[in-house]
Amino acid sequence: MEHLVILGFVFLNLFMIVGAVDLFYFHMWKYKLHTRPESIHEHKLHGIFALIMVPLAFFLYYQNSGGYALWAGVFFVAAALSVEMFDVFSEGDSRASLGGLTTGEYSLHVAATIFKVASFAFIFAAKPASAWNLDSELSLGTYGSMGEMMAIQVMAGSLIVGLLHFALLNKKIGAISLTSACSRLGCQGLSCCGAD
Repeated sequence: MEHLVILGFVFLNLFMIVGAVDLFYFHMWKYKLHTRPESIHEHKLHGIFALIMVPLAFFLYYQNSGGYALWAGVFFVAAALSVEMFDVFSEGDSRASLGGLTTGEYSLHVAATIFKVASFAFIFAAKPASAWNLDSELSLGTYGSMGEMMAIQVMAGSLIVGLLHFALLNKKIGAISLTSACSRLGCQGLSCCGAD
């Protein structure tokens, strides 16, 4: 069963890497979805998904959950995947003025979904049958210090990303561009700041 847990964490990390590229490159930098009125609903769904990942990571990855704690993890997985489906349904209208999703971004979405669902599946498959009983111990142990550290990183990162999504809905915060932030900091040497 340990190899299933390791695979679950490998796929979790792959999901987080692909998701970060999608978020920071496509959503925030290239398309600035938070500034596009037709994309606000999609942007809010991304924030909700990120916030759901906080308890999801706790119940599935921080500890080897059983009983009610495991079923709480199942609930948060179902909630996350439901929000993701609403996101898919909203992308047609959200991205219409951009010509729809590009092949690159669509590929990232497919990869992120595969990695995320694979991670959930491997973690669930690693559970003994007794863990699914409601009278099971809430904690069946830990996944070790490395697993705890990864779970904490996912929880902290997801919380920050979720809060960032909602902070960017504030017009003053959302209007700050990378170029204006660089000029305020006096940075001119990086390509993102307009350097040649």
